[in-house]
Amino acid sequence: MSSVLIVEDDVIVRELLFELFSEEHSCRTAEKAEHALALLDSVRFDVVVTDISMPGMSGLELLGHVRQRWPETTVIIVSGIRDQEYAKGLVKMGAFDYLVKPFDLAEVKRSVARALEQHQPAVEEGPAEEVTTVAQSANDGQPSEVFSSIQLDKVFSLCELMEMVQRSRMSGYIQLRWNDATIEEARRTGRFQDAAGNFEEAVRYCSGYLYLHEGLLIDATISEQEASPYWRDAEQSLTLLVRLATWVGVGMRAWGFAATDQSRPERLSVADNSGKLLSIIAGDEGSEDETAFALIGAEPVRELIGADAASQVMVPDIAEVPLFKYWSKEG
Repeated sequence: MSSVLIVEDDVIVRELLFELFSEEHSCRTAEKAEHALALLDSVRFDVVVTDISMPGMSGLELLGHVRQRWPETTVIIVSGIRDQEYAKGLVKMGAFDYLVKPFDLAEVKRSVARALEQHQPAVEEGPAEEVTTVAQSANDGQPSEVFSSIQLDKVFSLCELMEMVQRSRMSGYIQLRWNDATIEEARRTGRFQDAAGNFEEAVRYCSGYLYLHEGLLIDATISEQEASPYWRDAEQSLTLLVRLATWVGVGMRAWGFAATDQSRPERLSVADNSGKLLSIIAGDEGSEDETAFALIGAEPVRELIGADAASQVMVPDIAEVPLFKYWSKEG
């Protein structure tokens, strides 16, 4: 018999889904992602149906754990967020399907049926064999990989990625890495000079970190050591990373890690990730017709960075274009 794990903090939805699947499948439930991980350590499941927004660990973080430690287990995400781009992003990160609340029970049943067609039923009981990865336990204090090697110029933009982690209230960090091709393209653009007009040496470091608490940016670094020639403070580091991801993109990849005991000092005060990133791009001098203002219109900019900030720059009166169109370079 195939096995299904329901992870849902809403008791009514959890019991409803249990009733839906318990007659035909071996079905278990968990009200939190942490409880789900404990079950997955001892029982092999074919399918996990999980809410995305829950107290504690989010469904996005749970998805990352399952992809690494139990790759044969399929994950279906359930959420109240009606956003096709968000749904596509979760599927790209490894979710089998994305269902929006309130959902049709028949739709959930069809989704689970399609997932079960992918593989043979798993063994119901007995210790699950673990894959040695960064994520060994939800409670061992070590960061767990949520997503890996996301190509920013092909799969997501940095802005889209930051929107997703904010919605999922992820705590941890995102590591950005780049290569020689990125450095050469950065040099070619002429946008990466220091105060003396020389090429910005920090670009040569090829790695940077964005730290998060409940989805919001709290710190950014190029190098952790102030003695390093590549070290920049939080605002400088964030600005450089955003510029690289926006004006260069090529060769840049992102890894996401969840950390349950995030104790990073808060060096950035950010209320909205997308607004912060957009304000950096909008504030760049010489961006000319490539600015976000020219591409997404006046009203979305005012909403994201505030009327006062928007009034400091020239905003063309053009039709509104969704933000993701700009950041994914489709518009």
